[in-house]
Amino acid sequence: MALKLFPLTAVLSAVLACTSNAAFLISEVLYNEVGSDVTGEWIEIFNTGPSTINLTNYKIGDEETSGGTTTTEAMHRFPAGASIAPGELQIVAVSATRFFAVYGILPTYEATSTNALVPDMLPYAAWDPDGGVLNMSNTTDHAYLLDGADAIIDRVSWGNNNAFNPGLNATVLDGQSYERKNSYFDTDTADDWQVVAGATAAARSTPFTANVPEPATFAIAFGLVLACGLQRRGIRNG
Repeated sequence: MALKLFPLTAVLSAVLACTSNAAFLISEVLYNEVGSDVTGEWIEIFNTGPSTINLTNYKIGDEETSGGTTTTEAMHRFPAGASIAPGELQIVAVSATRFFAVYGILPTYEATSTNALVPDMLPYAAWDPDGGVLNMSNTTDHAYLLDGADAIIDRVSWGNNNAFNPGLNATVLDGQSYERKNSYFDTDTADDWQVVAGATAAARSTPFTANVPEPATFAIAFGLVLACGLQRRGIRNG
């Protein structure tokens, strides 16, 4: 896993606002794949919590409605025994073969069976009865992360207000992803996200890389968050 560090000013406003609630979340999404091969799409997840999470009953996909029958949207369940460690980044790709062709590394999971070394995501008929494979629209769509009880843990939307109001600007360059500005802070708004700049299509995304504060900055930020939590507790108890 790679970490991109940035200074205090990049996180101070979010910390002072006391709106951060990051734990297990979507940290990057690529819906406008490199070239015209739609199997190049992928979603990155990040565990910012202190404990390993058993992913066996967790789900991820772009079908936002339980019981939805839109054939171009899907919800996938993680395979049995899957887990994500504290501070770990994982990639759910449509095709491991296509992902490797673009980035030279394998994803953590794939939605289609193209590489025996990469575990397959499973269909989740309880939410998405028509099945199908992840196929995110370049103009208006979303990515959802669900827990074992099908509660929404995290989501991101572009070109619409399904998750955000307003949503992210859907217009991106070929191969350009959206990533979190700070993977440890989540305000559930489009302000958490930014497009990735790069000289080539493959360089316009950062798989297995997270934006995090510098160590000293993180300590300061944690202190501010703790103070914020104590302040809120005092208000509730007062």
